[in-house]
Amino acid sequence: MGKAGRSIASELETRGFSVVPCFLTKDDVSADLLAFLADAPKFSDGVINGIPEAEMAGIRSKVEELVPELAGLLGLSIRNDRFKYCSIRIKEAHGPAVVRTPFDVHSDPKIAPGGVLNWHLDHFSYYLYEDHWNWLICYMPVIKPSPDLANLAIVPSDVLEACDPELARRVRGRGAMRFRCVEPDTVDWFAMRFPGQPIAIGDWFAIDDYDDATMGWKIDIDLERHKVVPRLEVHDLLIMRADVIHRTNDAGSDRISIRCDGMPLCAREVDTLSGLLKLTARLPFVGKKRRYNLSNWVRGEWRQHLRTIAGKCVLP
Repeated sequence: MGKAGRSIASELETRGFSVVPCFLTKDDVSADLLAFLADAPKFSDGVINGIPEAEMAGIRSKVEELVPELAGLLGLSIRNDRFKYCSIRIKEAHGPAVVRTPFDVHSDPKIAPGGVLNWHLDHFSYYLYEDHWNWLICYMPVIKPSPDLANLAIVPSDVLEACDPELARRVRGRGAMRFRCVEPDTVDWFAMRFPGQPIAIGDWFAIDDYDDATMGWKIDIDLERHKVVPRLEVHDLLIMRADVIHRTNDAGSDRISIRCDGMPLCAREVDTLSGLLKLTARLPFVGKKRRYNLSNWVRGEWRQHLRTIAGKCVLP
């Protein structure tokens, strides 16, 4: 992309994200692809996997030309031959988040309707690969009635560095984290999660879902006050670094998006049979939080592999 690529890379380096208008065309997004995404089941982390390869050719060619160029400009060690594709689907929903009682110290105290995700750094990609520095996320809406609804909210990297340099340092290259504000109906949950700490309504906390040594810590930034919400049309591209704090801004309309992850050079091929065997063998030796969450993913992968093996063994 030449000059355009350098501009995108500059924004990624300073702010952590960039928007590329009209990245896809109608020819890249077939009716068959949209029909599949509308009905496909979601995994436990809310994403749709197993998108048919035949329907992704146009999208893949554009993404896999752009991401290696940007990685080179940014000095990131990203594989040029391995990209992870999935889809994210939310349904239009209105109304406040619902309190989940009885409280569980490891689960969110409130859940929003419509598949809306609160402030976070992605979990499963970090559980699997432990590297969100050498990682770029491409996010492309393919069904989105309004450019003003169902967007992502982001805390730009430069804003985070200016407001809370300690948090900026601690999230560098990280994933598997949530960020929550203490509200009147969640004070008791925070008291359970952070016993002995002073808890006040309006305080913000980082919640560590990876490191067994910490439950998290109080932070010095109000994410809602410092967020930006890029306005996305259908077929635009939002590209961002994986360690940029983000959330679903709203579920004001239905939305389906394609996501592609540019993965670290050292990424293990855990979705192959040999990779899955190695990961399964390592599970007893990883941290408790990581093991708990990975176990669900591993079980699903084994079910898929066993179904594939059983299908090949059926006699004609």
